Amino acid sequence: MNKNYYIELGKPPGIEIDFSIDHYCKINAKKTNKTLLECIGETIADKTDINLCLSGGLDSQFSLMYCLKLNKNVTAYTYRSIWKDTILNVEDVYLAEQLAKKHNFIHHVIDIDLKQFYDTLQHYKYGADYLNSSPQLSVHFYFIELLKEKFNIDHILLGGDPPIMKYNKDVTFGKGKIIMAGESFYQDIMAPYYIFCESIGVECLRDVYYHSPEAVYKAFENNLDVIQKHKIYANSKPLTSAYLNDIYEYKYQYYKNIIPDLMPQRSETTGFESLKKILAQESGIYNQYDVLYRRPQMILNVNSIKSRMQHHMLQKKEKLYSNNDPTYRIKRLNRNIRYSVDAQEIYKEFITYIRENDLKCINRYSFDF
Repeated sequence: MNKNYYIELGKPPGIEIDFSIDHYCKINAKKTNKTLLECIGETIADKTDINLCLSGGLDSQFSLMYCLKLNKNVTAYTYRSIWKDTILNVEDVYLAEQLAKKHNFIHHVIDIDLKQFYDTLQHYKYGADYLNSSPQLSVHFYFIELLKEKFNIDHILLGGDPPIMKYNKDVTFGKGKIIMAGESFYQDIMAPYYIFCESIGVECLRDVYYHSPEAVYKAFENNLDVIQKHKIYANSKPLTSAYLNDIYEYKYQYYKNIIPDLMPQRSETTGFESLKKILAQESGIYNQYDVLYRRPQMILNVNSIKSRMQHHMLQKKEKLYSNNDPTYRIKRLNRNIRYSVDAQEIYKEFITYIRENDLKCINRYSFDF
């Protein structure tokens, strides 16, 4: 794989991600009078039939519903993750099956023996070559490859991460600063999907919000519409507890503001939370999943931006200790996320509206499982 990988989604691109030494991520937004659904429709205009990964969660539900609104013929695929004698993602599979019954589309459920997958170290196969540090994403990539082999798919639509804006009362707007939910996901999550899918000849449609500058604009603008209509927001800084960082309720309203008829979940889980709990109960080690699977895969992923940042910090700390200079300051390696002027203007309106109106923060408590 080319270690200086460059990705762009759409022509003109809604997003550009560069992995060279001078790495950057550029978000291009362009004002438009179209709706977000119209922008998404343009992205998938060349497809009458859609192959959809349907977990049953909010993200993939939204992908399903806009396909139906756009009159696409959907064939959906759901994996059922098995650990010994336990189905880990029961809720997700159930919701996916209910959606298939309700909307009458073709639905395939495929079992994945997760214990065998991890015991045979298959997650490494889908790791460093695709700049992927997550053993959870490795399972997704394995599943997509199964679909390629079994159903000969040429594209796959997934539930991507919508651009959720967050508020922090202590941040002063300026110099292009925008606070998004999980900004690192552009380079750590989004990019690996597109790199992997390209390697097996499957067109990836994971983050349709970023496949044109117009779609970016409307997806960002939806945040402004949500806070104005519902008087709520998601906070980036814990108010009273470090655990107050779950923004599921805000994301739910974000989606419902575009397509109202979504099935709510008890919680936004993927089945991996159940596995983490099982491993913690068996071992007595709270983060046993990370110890066994995540940390080793992260160590192997030496060419990722995250790894580069960690290596940079270690080098700086070595200099700090070797110089024995208390005035020496460690400068972090920036992820270099660049937002276009139109995106910055939306965020400026977003934080101004929150500060000038009596809005409610709807963060929930979040735990690993």
